[in-house]
Amino acid sequence: MERKIIKDKTAGEKLKIICGECRIAQKHVVLTSLEDCIDEDNFGSVKSYQIVQCQNCDSLCFRSEYADSESHAYDPETGEDFEWTQVDIFPHRTAGRFKIKDSFLLPIGVRQAYDELIDAMNAGQRILAGLGIRVVVESICVDLNAEGDSLYKKINDLSLKKAITQVDASILHKLRSLGNASAHEAKPSSAEQLDLAMNVVEHLLLGTYIHPRLAQSVFKDSK
Repeated sequence: MERKIIKDKTAGEKLKIICGECRIAQKHVVLTSLEDCIDEDNFGSVKSYQIVQCQNCDSLCFRSEYADSESHAYDPETGEDFEWTQVDIFPHRTAGRFKIKDSFLLPIGVRQAYDELIDAMNAGQRILAGLGIRVVVESICVDLNAEGDSLYKKINDLSLKKAITQVDASILHKLRSLGNASAHEAKPSSAEQLDLAMNVVEHLLLGTYIHPRLAQSVFKDSK
């Protein structure tokens, strides 16, 4: 096997990818790169590691691109072979899901669960994302000192204590069921279910934690 490391082969190359700061597809430029090239009998591969910069906001991210001599498939509609490459970007944003504004105001336990849920969503890991929905709900119950020996009872306890509304409790029970399916049946939720569940979770996080904290700061002199 022969291996070569080539520096900056793709430096200066322009790409269009979703920017983690702008939250839309933007032009990026490769600042520096390393190509790991492997050549052996009947097989060759190239993996490019790149630091890229958004040309709109100047933010940086990491991008990798992989292809090999077997990276091709048959298109039955055209009757032709086509080549493909695997592209990964970190932090993940393949699903275009971004953290809510001011998420740093969340309690540490809730924030850690929410951050990992975002990663699972954007990596397309639908089973783990379903589990993550449940973990975020659990973390909220822990932070709000909900009582009960099951998540079902804890959610009802929060409703009884007026920490959340009955409507919120009903929604959380649906999210709990979503997590149960992922945990006990290894059943992936649909993209539509996860997207709606994320909207609900983020609405709850905003109403329970972020907006009250911001209100205390913005209206601190109001009676």
